[in-house]
Amino acid sequence: MPAEHVAFHVVYVSIESAADDATATAERILRDERVLAGVRAADGGDALALIPVTEDGTVIALDAEGRLRFDLSDRRLREAFAAEGIILRLGVDERAGDPGDGGPLSPDPSDSVDDFAGAEEIPAHLLAEPEPVRVAEFSRRSAWAARITAHLIGAPVHYRESGTWSLYRYATDRAHMALSGSRADGAIIELNIPQRGPMQYDEAWVEVTSPASPTGMFWPNSQRLTRPVLDVSTIAVPESAELYRRMLVEADGTQDELAGLSGGVGVDQVAALRACTPEAIGGVPGEVERLRAFLTAFGVPSELIDAALAEEPGGEVFTGRGWGQVIGDLLLSGWSETVPLTRRQRPLVRAARWVRQRPLLGAAISTSELAGGVALTRSRSKVARGFGVVLVIDALIDLVIWAVRMRRR
Repeated sequence: MPAEHVAFHVVYVSIESAADDATATAERILRDERVLAGVRAADGGDALALIPVTEDGTVIALDAEGRLRFDLSDRRLREAFAAEGIILRLGVDERAGDPGDGGPLSPDPSDSVDDFAGAEEIPAHLLAEPEPVRVAEFSRRSAWAARITAHLIGAPVHYRESGTWSLYRYATDRAHMALSGSRADGAIIELNIPQRGPMQYDEAWVEVTSPASPTGMFWPNSQRLTRPVLDVSTIAVPESAELYRRMLVEADGTQDELAGLSGGVGVDQVAALRACTPEAIGGVPGEVERLRAFLTAFGVPSELIDAALAEEPGGEVFTGRGWGQVIGDLLLSGWSETVPLTRRQRPLVRAARWVRQRPLLGAAISTSELAGGVALTRSRSKVARGFGVVLVIDALIDLVIWAVRMRRR
């Protein structure tokens, strides 16, 4: 059967052994059977593997010439592992009968493709209370959402800018979400790094939130140490080699997640995919470097990535001090702070920022507005008088704001 016509899915399995290291033995068995599989070591000497199977449960392997063969059943593969004293947990649905009866492979509903699931019990740390994570949000937002985020999570938020990009950096053990004011804010790329003692870069994940598409979830390091059991470069049939490589690259669903992002999210899909590809077949090497490469694929400036990964990110720091203080700070910061950084160079925004940097001029403009409002309140027209009242109120509020700004200079 031509490789391009093969329909299969990847089953993530747990390989358990009483020996110190099951990985080497598992690799040897899979290599002897020439299975198109990937393997990596797990905790406690066990191994984790991904194995391609067809809809009828046949394990996909190669013959001596490098062509696909379909004569290896899941039962035969289990028996080969059992002969070495190794348990091969395929995560087969118990309703399908005895896992050793050679029936079709069907993943257990509790299994997760992204975390090499296949174990029968949920790990204890997944049932525990939320653990602290270091969060870095990259976006085109200015500082307004950083002020609100600091209040919501009750922790300091560091804010930095680089060109039309900004960084919010904070640590929290609370449920949190990226705040967006409008579609003009565009996509928000959020890096989450667990903090159980030292930084857990291997467990870091990235959420990409866009107004026009569902949130994309990515784990750049989940496949980092996965190794092909066969040498891809030595497979004589190009179609078989390409199928094998594609299986290893696309097994964690990264390509589908990238494709699901709308056109409004600018991303170099080739670079992003390479940052999630196993190192053994050309992926970016190193836990931290893979995170850097993945963020860079979305256009995030290296200066902000460095700050996000540093112990001290620098920049302005916002702290939560109650809603009253947050609202007051937003008023004092001015309308221009709510404008996305991509629009900061527009004439009206530049004019507002120019005036804000000159409080005396701003106070003079507000005084003129007050005088105009008072004059309109004496008009015979009800509409003019109403508009005059609005101008007076707005001018008085502005004068208070200008007075506070001048005191803080």
